[in-house]
Amino acid sequence: MKQGELETVGTYRFPHEAALAKATLAGYGVEAWVFDDTLAELHGYAAAAAGRVKLTVSRADAATAREILDGDHSADLASIPEARIPPGPDELCPRCGADALERVSHHTATAVLLAMLGFREKWRCRACGR
Repeated sequence: MKQGELETVGTYRFPHEAALAKATLAGYGVEAWVFDDTLAELHGYAAAAAGRVKLTVSRADAATAREILDGDHSADLASIPEARIPPGPDELCPRCGADALERVSHHTATAVLLAMLGFREKWRCRACGR
């Protein structure tokens, strides 16, 4: 694809923001490319001078890409099981159906360490112990 056939649909301060936008477009079948991400990783000030990290698509897909990137996709997350928010205290226990869920708390330092290692919060039912 020739450079003149590409159009920038977004500029980002950080490479991971552009990568996330690229992944969003890929989920909708729109091919995209990220430019100046390595420059931003190595020399952030130089990327700012170069116009930040750029997300580009083919000129034919530019309008669709902008519409996708500007849209609110929070409703789409509800269909993804991994995106489900952990149960809150107002939800029912999946085992006994009681409205008695409580968060299992840890010492603050332990909680921070567990979060850094990727562990999620734990919940316990006061009625059945699960």
